[in-house]
Amino acid sequence: MYRRFRSRVVKLSTYVKPEILYYSFLAFFYSVCLSAQSYSGALIVQDSLSFPYYISFDQQNLSGYSVSDITGDTETLSLIIANLLDDKKYFEIEESQVIYTKLDSESYDDFCKILFKTKLDSKSIDTEFEAVMSDGSTCGNGLIKLEDTEKLTNKLKKIKSKIQKNAALKTLTSESDRNESVDKIKLLLQLSVSNYSNQIKLNPEDFFDFIYFKDRKNISFSFDKPLSDALKTSISIKNSSLNQNENSFEIIKTPSSARASLSFNNENFSNTSFIIKINQKLYLRFLFPSNFKKATFIF
Repeated sequence: MYRRFRSRVVKLSTYVKPEILYYSFLAFFYSVCLSAQSYSGALIVQDSLSFPYYISFDQQNLSGYSVSDITGDTETLSLIIANLLDDKKYFEIEESQVIYTKLDSESYDDFCKILFKTKLDSKSIDTEFEAVMSDGSTCGNGLIKLEDTEKLTNKLKKIKSKIQKNAALKTLTSESDRNESVDKIKLLLQLSVSNYSNQIKLNPEDFFDFIYFKDRKNISFSFDKPLSDALKTSISIKNSSLNQNENSFEIIKTPSSARASLSFNNENFSNTSFIIKINQKLYLRFLFPSNFKKATFIF
């Protein structure tokens, strides 16, 4: 029943080992307090699997975006819209359009989108969600639990500091256990950011399928600094042409049914970044890591 739903997110199997310190953290992680515009937490499906989930939402414009499996191998970023219900006390939040996914196109055949309701100006989100396909059939359901990212970050940092400095914990636990717990908290801090779309971190040899752009003929990119000739020549394309300027370029798709691809294949892209503009408010900034190898983008 949940095959398609599971294909777009990764279960937190690496986050749920039976450690007392870590379960203490989970009590904080699943507590919910929503008072800002960006929230981090989890989707919990009926068979008790948990998936990291993040939303950034503007109540005035009734729009935003979500990220499932943030920083993970199946990370998927989608636009969200909100409908004010008749009683004017609740929003219905709906994922409306996939921007990109790290899933290979052969791993899915439709978008399994999340829908849930939340109160206006709610101080918490702890509610049921439904996941549906484009034809309205159910592909998953369960609970959604989110927390204001700023508060979550502060809690994680405090727990991390206590694990590292608390004298009682040092006498009751081994150094290796404490280091392992700290490492896990560092991973979970990656789930709690004020605006994930400002800077998306690439992993070595990442793949992104930009479903949102598959029917668009022109896609523009802008780098933070001018590109050297060596870097320009290391950018490869398929089923498209490339117009390059000093620090920007434009992909122009060829008139065919095949989708265009763009690949970066030079380690000297390390620690540089570029921006793709989605609309007037959403800018996706991709950061090449220090250990960069290559990345491929499909449009």
